[in-house]
Amino acid sequence: MKKLLVLAAATALVLSWGCSKKSSDPLDAMIGHTKAMMKIIKDNKDDCNKVVAALEKYKSDHQAEFAELKKQGEAMEKSMSDEQKKKYAEEAMKKMGSLIQDSMATVMELNQKCPEQAAKISAAMNVMK
Repeated sequence: MKKLLVLAAATALVLSWGCSKKSSDPLDAMIGHTKAMMKIIKDNKDDCNKVVAALEKYKSDHQAEFAELKKQGEAMEKSMSDEQKKKYAEEAMKKMGSLIQDSMATVMELNQKCPEQAAKISAAMNVMK
């Protein structure tokens, strides 16, 4: 159960941050990355070690972008009033609804299949650390 919560928290973290250079909506880049990571998991779900390796490679390949997204997200958060933050969070939840459900289901399934790799998978998915 603890590993499941760690993976769920990692997924939530991935979904919660981000700003896109290509879009005025700050979540677009992280939604794209989350979808890419879910595809990696689904494409490699028959081999737990492949999931870990592929997620670690993805994280490594995009590390500079993740650092920039984190920086932009923190700046955006500081510039928003509490009311703006609340409105943005509501809009973000609408935008991410099905992705959150799919991600949680995918992560829970993977956690059951790959309990020994759960910590590595969680670390690889925690891109905003």
